[in-house]
Amino acid sequence: MEVKGTAIKTTRDFIKAKFSGSYNAWFNSLPAESKALYESALDATGWYPLNDAYIVPIHKVVEMFFNNDAKKGGEELGKYSAEIALKGFYKVFLLVASPTFLIQRASKIFTTFYQPSKIDVEVVNSNSAILKILEFEGIDVALEYRIAGWVLKAIELANCREPDYEIKSSLAKGDKETDILFTWK
Repeated sequence: MEVKGTAIKTTRDFIKAKFSGSYNAWFNSLPAESKALYESALDATGWYPLNDAYIVPIHKVVEMFFNNDAKKGGEELGKYSAEIALKGFYKVFLLVASPTFLIQRASKIFTTFYQPSKIDVEVVNSNSAILKILEFEGIDVALEYRIAGWVLKAIELANCREPDYEIKSSLAKGDKETDILFTWK
């Protein structure tokens, strides 16, 4: 399983933006394989091994800055990533797109950042949809929450009231797929 360089860069930038005084401590806590990736010039369009480039560094973020709370750490990383990805020109787009369309679009975007993966959307009604992660080797709980946080922030940026989500099933916990139910008003 591989992750696109853009996602790795966002992890690094998140720490620099939110915990700048602790960046070096975070970096130094990484194993040699992860350090080598983060100290190199990251190619935004390049592909990197999921575990060394993404899972291990995210776990260190969760451990060091969120008291081992994978939900909180994953959500915050995802929200930050969405904020960066959806600012500027795309923010205008958010104002005219429906939340359902945004979630459907997000599922397509995610498959271009994580390969190989299969992610679909099931529209439940006009105020809810389920993001279904069907194939994603190596996914873990913090990454599921990161994906949920990204979509949650996108819905919020689309001016939906009371956006929320619940992970109904989890590949990371041994279920056959991850189902994340998003709701809004």
